[in-house]
Amino acid sequence: MGAHYIDDVELLPPYRSLFEEMVFLLQSGILPSSIAASTGRILAGFLLGATVGISLGLATGRSRWAESVADPWVTFLRFTPALALLPLYVVWFGYGEASKVLLIATNVAVVTLLGAHQGVRGVPRVYLDAAAALGASPKLVFRRVLLPAAFPQIFSSLRVALGLAWVTIVVAELIDAKMPSLGYLLTLAGAYPRVPTMVIGIATIGALVLAFDLLALLVHSRATGWMKRAE
Repeated sequence: MGAHYIDDVELLPPYRSLFEEMVFLLQSGILPSSIAASTGRILAGFLLGATVGISLGLATGRSRWAESVADPWVTFLRFTPALALLPLYVVWFGYGEASKVLLIATNVAVVTLLGAHQGVRGVPRVYLDAAAALGASPKLVFRRVLLPAAFPQIFSSLRVALGLAWVTIVVAELIDAKMPSLGYLLTLAGAYPRVPTMVIGIATIGALVLAFDLLALLVHSRATGWMKRAE
């Protein structure tokens, strides 16, 4: 594949340029350290957002009052792009790690909240009535009926949220952008510009998204294996 140039910018780098750039990024430690830093932020934001989102989703799924209170905020955050929230989070939380992690957590929380809410609301009423008729307490109904029935929907939302977290990381790392981070690596490559670095950065994020998604699918398959019925 030949390279194409416009004003000394290599638009379509050949495979050799990509290979050389990959070797440089690996040998210099730039790419491994950036992957480690961004993955750490992803995991922190994902765990925080999932904990808050699932908890609120379970609450809104069980309570009409909680749903009415949370719905305007969920609607606002659901359709607000992360880039629009960026300056607000800088003002609220500063330029440190907190802003990056909380920006990721916000997007994760909205998705998991909706998943948990829909999971609880999707539980057939007959299950709840049968449990109540057998004398089960509200806590027992929640633990033995609602949670297991809503579990597949919650897990599906976690998978979607994990992918969204990787989309958000590029925006989040624009806050006090500096190495190591995949977001800053892409920003720096665009400023010069260096297309081989851009391609490798994008491919790296894509590969990480795919790897995490496959891991989530594996965990989901194992965790919901109890739902399968023998033919």
